[in-house]
This record gives sequence, C-alpha cells and structure tokens, in this order.
Amino acid sequence: MRNFDIIKDISGLVTLHRYCATAEEFQVANPLIAAQNARLALESIVKTVYRLKGWQVGERTSLLTLTTDERFKEFIDSQELMKRIHYVRKIGNNAAHVGSGDGFVGRKESFFAVLNLYYIIGSVLLAWKLIDELPDFNKDLIPQVATPGSMAIVPRPNQVATMTSNAAQSTAETVEQATTETPITVNAQPIVNDISEAETRKLYIDLLLCEAGWKVSEKDGEIIPRQACTEIEVHGMPNESGVGYADYVLFDTNGIPLAVVEAKRTSVDATKGRHQAELYADCLAAKYACPRPVIYYTNGFDTNIIDGIGYPSRPVMGFHTLDELRRLISQRGRNDITDLTISDKITNRKYQKRVIESVCRHYNNKNRRALLVMATGTGKTRVSISLVDVLVRNKWVKNVLFLADRIDLVNQAKKNYTKLLPDMTVSSLRDSDVDTTARILFSTYQTMIGHLDRDNKTFSLGRFDLIIIDEAHRSVFGKYGAIFDYFDGLLLGLTATPRNEVDRSTYELFGMEQGEPTDSYEYEEAVADGYLNPFVPIKDNSLILKEGIDPEKLTDEEKKQIQEIFEYEKIMAGLEPGDPYSRTINPAELFKYIFNTDTVDHVLNRLMEDGIRINEGTVVGKTIIFAYNHNHAVFVAERFNTLYPELGPDFCRVIDNYEKYSSDLLDKFSDIEKQPQIAVSVDMLDTGIDVPEVVNLVFFKPVHSKIKFWQMIGRGTRLCENLFGEGQHKKEFLIFDYYRNFEYFEMNPEGSQPTKSQSIVTTLFNLRTDIKFALQDGKYQSDDIAKAFHDQLSEILLQQIADLNRNRLDVRRELRNVETYSKQEAMQCLSMGDVMLLKGNIGPLFKNATVNASALKFDALVLKSQLSLVDETVSADSSERKITDIARYLKEKKASIPQVLAKMAVLEEVLSTHFWENKSIVSLERIRLELRDLLQYLEGDGKGQTFTVNIKDTFEQDNSGVNVSPIRTYRRRVEDYLKEHLSDDDSLQKIYHLEPLTEQDIKRLEQIFWHELGSREEFDAQTRTKPYQRNVAAFIRSIIGIEQEAALEKYRALIHGSELSRMQEEYLRTLIKYVCENGDIATVVLQQPPFNKFTTIFKNSPKSLIDYVKLISEVIAA
Repeated sequence: MRNFDIIKDISGLVTLHRYCATAEEFQVANPLIAAQNARLALESIVKTVYRLKGWQVGERTSLLTLTTDERFKEFIDSQELMKRIHYVRKIGNNAAHVGSGDGFVGRKESFFAVLNLYYIIGSVLLAWKLIDELPDFNKDLIPQVATPGSMAIVPRPNQVATMTSNAAQSTAETVEQATTETPITVNAQPIVNDISEAETRKLYIDLLLCEAGWKVSEKDGEIIPRQACTEIEVHGMPNESGVGYADYVLFDTNGIPLAVVEAKRTSVDATKGRHQAELYADCLAAKYACPRPVIYYTNGFDTNIIDGIGYPSRPVMGFHTLDELRRLISQRGRNDITDLTISDKITNRKYQKRVIESVCRHYNNKNRRALLVMATGTGKTRVSISLVDVLVRNKWVKNVLFLADRIDLVNQAKKNYTKLLPDMTVSSLRDSDVDTTARILFSTYQTMIGHLDRDNKTFSLGRFDLIIIDEAHRSVFGKYGAIFDYFDGLLLGLTATPRNEVDRSTYELFGMEQGEPTDSYEYEEAVADGYLNPFVPIKDNSLILKEGIDPEKLTDEEKKQIQEIFEYEKIMAGLEPGDPYSRTINPAELFKYIFNTDTVDHVLNRLMEDGIRINEGTVVGKTIIFAYNHNHAVFVAERFNTLYPELGPDFCRVIDNYEKYSSDLLDKFSDIEKQPQIAVSVDMLDTGIDVPEVVNLVFFKPVHSKIKFWQMIGRGTRLCENLFGEGQHKKEFLIFDYYRNFEYFEMNPEGSQPTKSQSIVTTLFNLRTDIKFALQDGKYQSDDIAKAFHDQLSEILLQQIADLNRNRLDVRRELRNVETYSKQEAMQCLSMGDVMLLKGNIGPLFKNATVNASALKFDALVLKSQLSLVDETVSADSSERKITDIARYLKEKKASIPQVLAKMAVLEEVLSTHFWENKSIVSLERIRLELRDLLQYLEGDGKGQTFTVNIKDTFEQDNSGVNVSPIRTYRRRVEDYLKEHLSDDDSLQKIYHLEPLTEQDIKRLEQIFWHELGSREEFDAQTRTKPYQRNVAAFIRSIIGIEQEAALEKYRALIHGSELSRMQEEYLRTLIKYVCENGDIATVVLQQPPFNKFTTIFKNSPKSLIDYVKLISEVIAA
C-alpha cells in the first residue's frame, strides 16, 4: 500500500502514476531520483491542466513559465498550493543540477517534495472529479528501502518536455472521457501532517545553505566534512551542564568548523541568537584549536554575519560557500592597505592618486562602502583600475564585479581594464563566450539581475570581493539595489554627478553625510587645474518653443497647415466637421505631436555657421544633438540631409536605442577619421560616452534634472590634444541651448526632483489596499454587499503577495513582510501602519504586466472611482471623465467589432447621467468586468499620429552669462573660503605653520565659520564624529593641513637642533600626516599603531616627542 495508489487503477494515468509512485518509492532510498520524478509528475499535471483548459503554449515552454502564467495561478486559486508547486519545481531543479555541483537533495527535501506533490495531484484530480476524496497523506507508507527490482526513471534534460507532454496528453484524454466537469478553480486540499514549525523553518534555511553549495546532513549530531551538520554538541557553554547544541556547523574538508549558524524561530528577532552563536563559536574554536568559526544568526527571514575580520555584524541574504568561508577566515590576518604604489601608466595625476589613497584609508577604517565624485573626463574608470591594482597587491581583493547601466559603458570599461591590467582575466556577462570564473567580470545591472533572480543563481553571495558601480545614484539603487544587498563585498560607487546634487538617500546607502563623499574632484576644480575644458554657452531662444503656436498670429498659409491638425482632433473628439474648433498649440506638443520645420532648420543652420570647426575650418567638429524623442531625432537628421545633401548620408546620423547596430555607429562617431560627424541622440549619448573630439553640444530638448544636465555637459569637457593641428589643442566647447535650460537652472538651482514611477500592477495593488482599508469601517462591514467586496479584495491582495517569486532578490529583501501578509490573519484587519507598509514595501515589488496593459489601466480608472466612494478625500473626476471618453469612443468608432457591439447596452449605460448619479461600488465593479476586455481594440488608435508644419519661428539670442553652479554645501563654502584666503590671512597662516593662536584669533575664526560661512549647527554636523569636535582651528587644520618643513623645525627646536635619523623623520612625517587628516592629535594616540614604537625610535628623547604632540594641540587651544 502506497499513498499514490489513489490513482493507480485509473486508466490513462499510467505514466503519471509511474512518476508519482517512483518518487514515493525512492524518497528514502534515493532522494535524487525521488525529486526528479516528483518534478516529472508536476510538469505532467500542469500540462494536463493547460490541455483541458485549451490554453495555447509552446511545446518547450518552461515549467517556471507555465506555473507563473496568470491563467494558471487564477485556476489554482490558492497561495498555499502555489507555494507547494514552486517547492516541487525548485527541488526538482536542484536534483537536475547535482551532477554539475550546483544542487543538493537530501531525504528531508525529497520528503517535502513527495508530500507536496500528493496534495497537488490530488487537488487537481478532485477538481475534475476523477477521484472522490483525497485521504490524508500517511508518511508511514513511505518505504524505508526501495522494493527489490524497482525501476527508476532518470530522463535526459532534452527528453523531459516530450515525456511530460505525452503523459499530459494521455491524462487529459482520460479526464475528458471520464467527466464533463469544467472547474473554474481548484479546491486546494489542506495538508495534514505532524511537521513542526521548527522543521519548516529549518527547511527554508536548508534551501539557502543548498544555494551556497552546502549539503545538509541527514542525521542530527553527525559530523561530516564538507557538510552543514545539524544539532552539533559543544562543550564549555555557561550553563549548568556546560553543553549546548549548535543548530548548524559548516565543516571544511578536513573536519574543521568554518562557520556556525544559530537559527531562531521566524517570530523571534534574529539578534536574540547572536550571543548564543558567539558562545558556540568560541567552544568550537577551543575544541578544534582552530580560528573562531564565522558566525551567522538567523530567523529564516533575517540573517546576519560576524566574519571576524573586524567589521561590525552585518545583514546578508544567505550563506557563503566553503571556499568563500576559507577566504573570509584567511582575511583576518591581512594588514592595512599600506602599499599605495600607484602605477603612472594607469593614473598619473595628483588628484587621482589622492582619491585612491582616500578610498584605501576609508577601507582601512573598517568601512565597506566608498563613494567617489569625479567630473566626467577626470578618469573615474582609470581610478577604479588603479584601486583594483592596489587592493589586489595588498591581498584585500581577488575577484571584482564592474556594473554599469548600458552595454556600451560595460564594453568600454572592459576594454580599459583589459589593456591596463593585462595579467588579470576579464570577461563580460554579455559575451557569448563568457567566462564566469574570470577575476574581473563586467555586466549591466539588468543582466546581473537576470542571473540572480532565478532558482539556481549563477553567483554565490561571496563571489566578488569588490563591486564597482558606475554612475552610482538613486535610480540605480532604486531599481537594482538588491544586487548590492546580495553580494557581500566591498562597494565602490563612482559618479560624475556634483556632490551637492547626489541625493541624500545615496549618501545614506554609503553610510555618509550628505555632500561628503569619500573624496571628490569636480568640474570647476578640474577646469581650473587644466584637466577639463570650459564651455561657452550660446543661448538662442525660440519663441515657438517658449509660447507655442497661436493660430491668431499666423499667416493664411500657416493657418491652413494648422487647420489640418484641428480637423483630425475634431474627429478624435467625436465632433462634427462643421463644428467650430481652435486652440493654441502648447510648447510641450512640439516635436512630440507637431514637428515644425523652420525651428529645426534654424538650429541646424546655426550649428553649421557658428559651430566650432576642424580641419582648418573646413568641417564642423564632432557634435552631439540631444533630441526630444526618437521621431524628433529622425526628423532632425532628415532635415539635415535635405539642407546639406552634399555632405553625404552619413555625416549626420541618429544614434539611439532604436538602432539595432548603434554600437557600431558609436564606434564610428568616436573615430575622428570616420563619419558621422554629427550624432543625433535620445538619452543614449547623455552619459558615459568618451569622445574627446566633441566640440559642439546642441540642447534641443528641455532638461530639468540637474544631475542629467551636468552629465550631458560632461560629453564635451574632455581634453583633446592636436585636434586643430600639431600643438593646437581643444581649449573649449560650445553649448547651443534652444530650450532655455540655463535659464531654468538659474531660476531653479536644484532642478526638479524626478517622480518615482510605479508599474500599473503596483498602482492597482495600492488602490485595492486603500479600498480594503476603507471598507473595514463598521458601516461597510454590516452591509453584506460591501463586505463581500471587501473580502474579494482581500483574496486578490493575498494571492498577489503569495505569487511573488521568492527567488527574486528584491522579494527576498522584503521576505518577512511578504510572508507575513500572505497569511489570511494578517490581511483580516489592516492598520494604517499596515497600509503604509503594504504600499511602501510590498507594492513596489510588482512588475509591469506584459499582457492586457490597457485593461489594467482601465481597472485603475474604475478602482479610483470606487475609492472615491469610500474615501471622501479622494477625487475621481478625471478618472470618470476618461471612463466616459473610452465608452463613447468604443460606441461611436468600434461598434463594427462583434465583441464591442455585444456590450452596447453597457456602453450606453456608462454614458448616461443616471449611471454616474447612482454609481456604487457594485455597479462600478460590474462595468469594469464587462468592459475591460474591450480596451484591446483601442490599442494603437491615435498613437504615433504626427503632423509636420512649417511655421515661421523667431529666435532671440541671450548674451548674458550663465550661473548654474551647484549649491555649495557648508563644507564647500569653507573650502572655497580657505582656498581664497589662506595666503593672506594671518590666523590661517599661524595654523598652517604651527604658530600659537591668540584668543582674539579664535573668536574671529568662530565668527567666520559659525556665522558668516554657515551656522553653528552646520559646523557641528561636520565635526560631530571628529576627535576635535568644537575646535574651529582643528577643523581648519584638517582641511588645509600643516606645512611639513615648518612642523619638523618645531620638533628640532625641542631637541635643540639635533639631527634626526631617517626612521625618526619618517615617523614624524607620518605623525604630521595624521594631524593633517584629523586636525589634532592627543598623546593617547602614541599608544596605538603605527605610533606605539616611539620609545624605540626616539629612545634618547621620548619625552620630547610627547611634548611635541602637546605643542601641536596647544597652539590651537582656545
């Protein structure tokens, strides 16, 4: 007798039964075979459902795609059953990858696979009444050894699809012959078993360990090399017996413990297990005479690590592999980064060496995240290459990941790394022959997410020691922040965005004060130092782009052109041909809907007449025209070819994401010997492209993001030697501004803050959450209809949360909340805090749907109207107008479509005044369901319709200067002041030369730094973490430093002019450097490395050194 005997005797289910029975037969004897057969059975029954439902899918469609299809999830209609379906799928995948070393399946995993499969198969067959009842699963029926002669099915990967399709066909035919049932949903059967919460919790942790390549031992207390062993007894605990039991210990190949894991219940804060884990680790270290094991403490949702290197405890999204744990332990013996030899072949500029040293200091101080702000053209990529070189040489880093947001930027970085670090293996995840074991890997964020949001992740969380982020800013962290949470390595952010424009959230992610990156080198400083070129603005203001097109001010010929547009708009609005109609064309419609030839021609002619030219003035230099959109870019290129046909078809080309081979065009644009000479681009060339030959930028679109504005300016800033001939270098570049961008940033210094976009699925989730919360009111709960709608919304929300893919990193970050709110009891009565959490944390996890987008947008309009009925603070006037506009258009323009004609009565109802005067939640829900599928017939209507006109434009040149410098932070104001006044201010000169300040000097400096340059609060914010805190002079000294020779002379004076040995001078210079960085020094510092050997180095005069340190503090004492 076996559990799956319930389907043994059903004709036509022979193959399905064989898969199920084999899974049960081998559950104990061979978990691998059991898991593989469970997956075969699952895929067969899923495909059976598709056949019975008549859903069309490709024969080779993956099981993941089949089980995440909206139709399938609606049919299963149970979050618990969907979890179990994905569990069987995942364990089956693990079994399939065991041979490659990427998977593991033990008895525990195979048992849950068989158990879950039983209820999946049973629930589906009950739905079609192929079985009358489903007995409780009896785990005592599982054989402890396989029956002699039992045959196991182990298919090749390329056979699975055919085998399961054949089994599904046979099963579907049997069902169709045996029953006429057409179930809408499955009635999921509850699982009855005696599995404890502790076992379930451990199972989740087991999967994370498996993800890191650890096999979990089958027997508690058993110590097996290379395995994660459970319930390991340890001695030396501070309890009565002196004995404890570690939940997991991860053992090396030689049986030495590498890590200990303390697992608490999911309802308990993981930190409660920290000290217990530390005690276990100490006991294990004592027993095995080995380094203290790495410590993890977790509750299944939140996992933290103490690596023993010296970093504070930090959260991780899983566990490290065996090799990664070995490396973590070996890193405990590493020294600070002291070999700061920087190759001039990579970075030879003083500021580049300075920022590299700043990052190394930052890492030495046990910080794991560093942020560099460097203007475009100052060598951010080269700095990162030098830093990798230094970190590898100091044995801090072995493997590196470089991330950027575009393929061309990834390729450009890879090319530079390959050239400058020839001894290190490099590869790109975009390459067809990618080497995933390369020391330095390059990837776009999108590609990397694809490798991590899957069952079998390509990379473990400790794979990379250093992750470099190109253009680190809020949008990157918002979309792809899960990558940086997943990988447990040092982080280096690079950005060209001025440090005052980098948003607060980015600084917080790097653990820094706003406006205070690890180091910076910005545009104005680089121009002053001669490392970047300044720009010359040409502000040519278009009247049409400012005020639009007023029909009353046009000539008769121009009015005829506009009338064609108005006739089209009357048709779209349902007006009669003879109805009067006129309006002013809004400036925002230009080059989106209406394209004006005269405006474009002026822009191109001005460029060709006044743009910087090369080749002895015979040809306009490399130019980027920033266009509004793709159609605008194409129109600009077409007008150029019409105006200047003699220059050939390749002189001016569109380079954007619509061009399949844009990278080839970009390579040609980057070559001074090749065309195109003018690139018209939409977004693609705004950032990251390195073409030093660019001498003209044309801003032919409005830019309201300060960050993007400076990134675009950065396309022209790079130096270019001999551009105009031997010894004639590029000295400046032109910016033609036709959209008053400079004027905008003078009026709005900080620019506009981009609004955070959300998917339509997120919008629907948030609307339903708000309605559900409002319907919890007693007056609605006592109304049967309102309560039924409330309960329906709860089920929809629960199902959406339950369907989130737990393999996705962003979902894993919110796993506690996801699991909490996928339970019925949590959704039963929401608090305001629950609503905020659901909308703020879970809502953003929903991605845009790939199908039925129009229907979903219609859902949102109706839901907004429903919300307005239960929440008086919400207005739905705009949504309701759109609903009636849609109904009117369907009725008047689409009635020839049978599906639309069938809903004519509903459309007329929506268009009636009576409907809206008597609207209710129920009536709105009814029209939503009746009409949503008709929205597909509107797709494409009116979209893409454009008009070309030739209206005379007027231009006015603005010769005023520009003032778009970033707002200066307190720190920047201080630095600018010191730079300007250091040479002629007596007080500052005293500080610089270690001369004593008077009380009057200090009061004057406090007045300047606490009142004139900023407030006392701003000063305190800058100095609260510094040892000198309230001392203004020490703050100044931390910025300007002290003159080394003068400082050395002060010491020589204390020893009456005696000669210094080489070691003594080196020691003093190190001490002076410390003072320059920290602003002050206390004698207690002499007891700490690297200063604690002063009694040996200054054995004849240690007191003089102590007196010297006191002098350094005393000269600035208040």
